[in-house]
Amino acid sequence: MHNYSRLLSIGAISIAALALLSACGGSGGGGSGTAAPGATTVSGTVAKGIVKGGRVLVCRIVNGAPEPDASCAATATGNDGSFSVTMSDGFAGPVMIKVMAGSGSMMSDETTGADIPYAMTMRAVVPSMSGTMAAYVTPFSEMAASAVGTSGIDAGKMTQAMSTVQTMMANFGIDLNVKPMMDLKNDGANSVMLGKEANMVKQLARVMMAAKNSSALTDANGTPCNTAGTVAQQVACAINAMNSVMTGPGTFDATKSATVLGALNSQTVTTVMMPIMRADGSIVMETADMTSSASIQTAMQDAGMMTATATTVMPGMMQGMH
Repeated sequence: MHNYSRLLSIGAISIAALALLSACGGSGGGGSGTAAPGATTVSGTVAKGIVKGGRVLVCRIVNGAPEPDASCAATATGNDGSFSVTMSDGFAGPVMIKVMAGSGSMMSDETTGADIPYAMTMRAVVPSMSGTMAAYVTPFSEMAASAVGTSGIDAGKMTQAMSTVQTMMANFGIDLNVKPMMDLKNDGANSVMLGKEANMVKQLARVMMAAKNSSALTDANGTPCNTAGTVAQQVACAINAMNSVMTGPGTFDATKSATVLGALNSQTVTTVMMPIMRADGSIVMETADMTSSASIQTAMQDAGMMTATATTVMPGMMQGMH
């Protein structure tokens, strides 16, 4: 195994995010600094794969709808896909996170390791802000955000939409609360969580493969996504096709669901570029064969995990793979 590339550390990214936030402003307050007493903070990672330089808006739900973009708290994702936004007034209601394309935004193709343009919007819903919390923005969280619509939104509908997506995607082991990278810094001895994180990367790779390979995923006019042009356009088309499955927070189109699930399931995920957070907080990309416990273990060891620890956690990890 070998490092594909070394990304910037989270510490460096926080400084960049703060600088951008100062420029963007937003009524919700600020980026990744120390929260004031009573403030609420949401931090997380954006991945399809890792999204770099994406424009992040954290928008309060006001009268059942997201507040205007100009009023949302704003920051940007770092080169590790991370973001952090603090509501200095202690807002404790529901929010919608939007990750939009910024100048030069890129996302990694976890099947090749290449960076491609990020030219779409993905969202996640947070039913209730409280203290310091985590939220992860992926194509699967975007499905839940699509399900709640643009009006009449409340915490109950958000929770229901998230549950509906997870139930629909149960065969792929999708958990919207799982970080879309392996986190050796915080979960290095937690075999169950590491397995879920590795599985999330595997399923994101499955989405990428379906976008490029499957003619079953189509745009609104019935044109196959894999003929859309650039890989970035193919991915955006595939995510829109996934969104079209949802008809409400607790409902979905059974025919479209079967088509999307079939397209995803038909992809055989083997080698991927696995983003791994090392013990020092830096991020590396390691090549891993997702069908081989030995390969995944080698990737973790190359990222700095002790051999004895890797050997211990591997059996539990593999149980979380789908």
